[in-house]
Amino acid sequence: MYTTVTDPIRGTSEPDRYWTSTNLGEACPEVMSPMCWSLWERSAELGWLYSMYAFGVLPKKKVTVSPDVNDRGLSCFYGRQALNVDAIKKIMSALPGVDADDFERDLMGSVRPDAPRFKSSYARVPVLVFKAPYALLRTGPRLKSLHDEMYERWVASVFPREQSSNEPIDDLVQAREQFQRIFSVHCVWRFVFQGAQSAVAQAAEKAGDATLVDQLLSGVGDVNETRMADDLWRLGQGELTEGEFLEAWGYHGPNEGNPYTTVWRENPAPIRALAAAYAQRSERPAVRAARAQEVGIEAERRLLAATPWSRRPATRWLVRRMRNIIRTLQVGKAAYLMAIDTARAAARNLGAQLVERGVLRQIDDIFFFTVEECQELASGRIPNVQEIVEVRRATRDEYKAMVLPVAFRGMPEPLKVDVGVDDVTELSGAASGGGSVEGRARVVVDPDQEIELDAGDVLVCRFTDPSWAPLMALAEALVIDIGGSASHGAVVARELGIPFVIGTESGTRVIHDGDHIRVDGSANLVSVLTRANATETATA
Repeated sequence: MYTTVTDPIRGTSEPDRYWTSTNLGEACPEVMSPMCWSLWERSAELGWLYSMYAFGVLPKKKVTVSPDVNDRGLSCFYGRQALNVDAIKKIMSALPGVDADDFERDLMGSVRPDAPRFKSSYARVPVLVFKAPYALLRTGPRLKSLHDEMYERWVASVFPREQSSNEPIDDLVQAREQFQRIFSVHCVWRFVFQGAQSAVAQAAEKAGDATLVDQLLSGVGDVNETRMADDLWRLGQGELTEGEFLEAWGYHGPNEGNPYTTVWRENPAPIRALAAAYAQRSERPAVRAARAQEVGIEAERRLLAATPWSRRPATRWLVRRMRNIIRTLQVGKAAYLMAIDTARAAARNLGAQLVERGVLRQIDDIFFFTVEECQELASGRIPNVQEIVEVRRATRDEYKAMVLPVAFRGMPEPLKVDVGVDDVTELSGAASGGGSVEGRARVVVDPDQEIELDAGDVLVCRFTDPSWAPLMALAEALVIDIGGSASHGAVVARELGIPFVIGTESGTRVIHDGDHIRVDGSANLVSVLTRANATETATA
């Protein structure tokens, strides 16, 4: 029986729906494959709904995926995830005292003049009062427990000590269930982080120095990504074996949020190159991170000195609690990335099995099917397999060539973008911090691209995920197209104590590799001082 070739990653929308890719691009920045979207689709939707349930905003019966994509909080367009702004605002309005327009303002920078109004409700206050403290107290320990449990599962799956008796398709389905469970709890903690970050910002404003916020969030200490960078330095110095490093961090790699990629445990060549670079550096990342901790401690001292004595104990508790929240947030991300890598391993095992049977031509053809379709494939119920693979691969390549607007109504119209924008010499971002430096720009558009950073170089890239942390630790400053104040790039930059401007949207197009630039995190400004192919100063 012939199977119609559908397009799971194109998406659909009513004309008046308002969508944005803000805050989602970092989780899975590359155009998703059908398998990737089938992993994320239900998990992401249920995850954010579960976070609302955990705090009492929604009743349990509302934690369900709507059959109408226009009513969901998230969807996919041309392989990219996007938020349904009004659907989320409607649910956020159930929080007592919360103006839903504030959510749109924080997300987009302003509120549409014609944005629908949602009235704040106090109906669920008793439920919130009961459930919120439980979520605050129990979610962190639960997330750490899930991380430890997932680590054991991941090691057993990708570094098996003996031949598994499980069918690969069963492992794939189970890995998706693990991802969904972990991601839901992670979303609760993300909500905690956003609330704590706002509280720290308010404390700094009340103390009369809003600029302290970035410094207060610096130097948290013992964050996963800086530990990983330090382990890579140890690998370069011969203090750690490659096998030990991979067993700790091998689930990372370029575009690691998409299972249709190759991570370090499968191809360790990138970490060998980075380890060689670290072998030439005498200063280890842990020392750099320790200096950033001193910045955070000094910022806390200044905040407390400017705070009335009656509020100091609560303010001190808030700042230190915030640091623990940031550490745990990265633990949650590591846990769900291990679940994705477990799914990746299961998918490739299934692909190998189907190549052996003559169903697929190549192992990675498996990523052009959803998890549900993989179940059909494993049972031999899809006849036109190669046609589906060829059409979907060509479609994904077409989508990769598109540049979509950050915000749009209905279906997005691809943008026409000039590759070189020589007349633009200044950029700002959605978030910044860390002071000011000048240096040579090293522009990395493809995460698979091999690049060597010399001392003083500035890393300019589209996005970062945890696999970028070792490269970031070699940079003097960061300029990133995608992200905001809570993004991975901002967290790691603060931990390393280096200047950053994140959320520029066009930095990798405006800045050329080799340009001499200034990154002023304090002023939220990136300036192109001299073009790589010019001898005259472009700006003073």
